[in-house]
Amino acid sequence: MKYTEEQILAKAQEIMKDLDSKSYFDNCIDGVFFEEKRKIISGNNKGKICPVWVVRIISSMDNSDFLIISDETGEPLIYQNFNTYISI
Repeated sequence: MKYTEEQILAKAQEIMKDLDSKSYFDNCIDGVFFEEKRKIISGNNKGKICPVWVVRIISSMDNSDFLIISDETGEPLIYQNFNTYISI
């Protein structure tokens, strides 16, 4: 594990503000957990198995969004909200 939970929380806040600063608030993260082996299902890393951080975000109308951050690079890989799936 290259990053700590605290470092990932800070990165997630930055990423969310960059994506849509009007829709997110500082305490919208509901949980963070580490997955040592996760198969990436889309984007440039499709099919790759890598260590990632999964960040659960409370969004509008109590829906959950998920931000997948690479533990290898600290970069966002996937952002999925309740109605859209984005490979980054």
